Amino acid sequence: MFKRTRIQLTIRNAAVLSVILLALHAFVYFVMKDMMFNNIDKSLMGVNDKLDVTTPMPALPGEGSTLIYQVGQMNRPVFQLFWTKEKEPIQTPGNEMFGAADWDKLQPDKIGTAARTVKLGDQYYRVFNSAKSNSPTLIVRMGDKTQTSATRQLLTNISAEISMLYRLKLILLTGGFVGLLVAVATGYYLANRALIPIRVSLEKQQQFVSDASHELRTPLSVIQAHTELLLRHPDHTIEQDSKHVSTVLQETKRMSKLVSGLLTLARSDSNQLELDKRPVQLDRIVSDSLSKMTMLAEVKHISLRAEIEPSVSIHADEERLHQLLTALLDNAVKYTPEGGSIRISCRMLSQAVQLEVEDTGIGIAAEHLPRIFDRFYRGEKARTRQEGGTGLGLAIAKWIVERHGGRIRAESKLGVGTRITVTMPYA
Repeated sequence: MFKRTRIQLTIRNAAVLSVILLALHAFVYFVMKDMMFNNIDKSLMGVNDKLDVTTPMPALPGEGSTLIYQVGQMNRPVFQLFWTKEKEPIQTPGNEMFGAADWDKLQPDKIGTAARTVKLGDQYYRVFNSAKSNSPTLIVRMGDKTQTSATRQLLTNISAEISMLYRLKLILLTGGFVGLLVAVATGYYLANRALIPIRVSLEKQQQFVSDASHELRTPLSVIQAHTELLLRHPDHTIEQDSKHVSTVLQETKRMSKLVSGLLTLARSDSNQLELDKRPVQLDRIVSDSLSKMTMLAEVKHISLRAEIEPSVSIHADEERLHQLLTALLDNAVKYTPEGGSIRISCRMLSQAVQLEVEDTGIGIAAEHLPRIFDRFYRGEKARTRQEGGTGLGLAIAKWIVERHGGRIRAESKLGVGTRITVTMPYA
């Protein structure tokens, strides 16, 4: 599935980048071409205007038909060609270089009124048709002879510009091909980068479904087994089968807790859970949560010690804070052996509040510590299934803390104990 998706994304990314490169190259080429030809056309029109102003009418000088005009710092030759009303060329000195085929291509009707590019032999010329603005005709004087002309053409050789444009086109095409290869490579890289979170998400989803199925299978199997035992002795009283009934009840509660945790995480993943934030007294919430765990701690002869600063206020969801503290304290009691101790502290920092739950329990091995906030993750010694946990408590705790804009971290040493530190901003 990922291979096909990667190919599709690569093709699409490469196509988009190729279109962008093509558009950019075309823009550069046509802008360059337009700038070159516009400068030449303006220069030809300037020569024509100068002839209109400085040349006395109705006669024109006939000593050669080549003029010189300046473009920037360069002098460029301009040829004058004259045509009769019948579209016949008037031969003047300097025009011997144009043959019959050239004259045919240069006919005014074929050129039109706008400047155009014409190829004569292996040379390119820019051609501009003009008539004198203050006279319907032009008188061409060649020595003692004169001839009436209806149209003057101004030509200049632009082979150098055409060659430059050809080289520019070649460079752009070469660059485009290289750009296409880069686009394909970039598209493949971007496709791989885009698929990383999808692949990770899918793997997590598959692992989540697998772990959830396994966790649900165990209590269901236990419930089924004890229920079948109850059905074997329909004449027994509840007191006689109280052990089986108690086991079914415990596994039902465990499964209910697991389903509730799964539902919370599923809703959090889809952003369906909104926090009801309001100003709350964190010290009061810590005290309430601690009092609920007192009985469980007394059963295991665990001493609870609280270091709570008074009047610690925070903008948060009170219900989720209770859930957070219950998960942390439940883990501490569960994994602390008899005779151990648990310390919980709540204090104000400069820009945040800090909660710490520290126990003298079995601890967590260093290789397991980075993953204890993962869903369903339990180390071989640190989080055993015999304790009856679901493996979702710390995952939910991390989600609650992060949704409040805070951070949670764990420090532990195997056989010494564990300390969970939560830091959350005031607002």
